Amino acid sequence: MKKSRFCLLILLAISLTGCFSNQQLKKSTQLVGEWTLKGGVCIPGVTKHRPKLDINADMKVSGFTGCNQFKGRLIAADGSFTLPSVTRRICLPELVTQEENMLNVLRSATSIEVINDTLVVDSGNKFLVFEKTNAS
Repeated sequence: MKKSRFCLLILLAISLTGCFSNQQLKKSTQLVGEWTLKGGVCIPGVTKHRPKLDINADMKVSGFTGCNQFKGRLIAADGSFTLPSVTRRICLPELVTQEENMLNVLRSATSIEVINDTLVVDSGNKFLVFEKTNAS
C-alpha cells in the first residue's frame, strides 16, 4: 500500500514538472527576438538607431541604449538580467539619462512578460516597454 502511494506521488511530481517545463519553454520562445524600446530618446542628426534589446534562443541578450552597447543573459524563470558588459562611449546628457534608466530597470528586473507583440520588463517601481521588431 505504501509503495503504491509512493509511486503515485512520484508519477504526479513528474507530470507536474513536465507541465512547468512546457510553460517555461513557451515563455522562453515568446521572448526570443529583437525588441525596440517604445518612446526612447531620438535626436535627429545624432542618433541613428532607437534603443533595443535582442534575446536569442540561449537567453543571451544584447542591446543598444541609444549610445552604448550591452551584453548579458536573461534568466527567464525569474525575469532577471545579468549585464556584465557595457561599452562606455561619451554620450549626450539626454542619452546618459536614458541609458542609466534603461540599464537600472534591466539590472533590477523582477518580471518580464510578453503581451501580444509587446515586451514589458518590470523592476517594481519602473518598467520598460518594447515592441517586437522582427518575426523571430
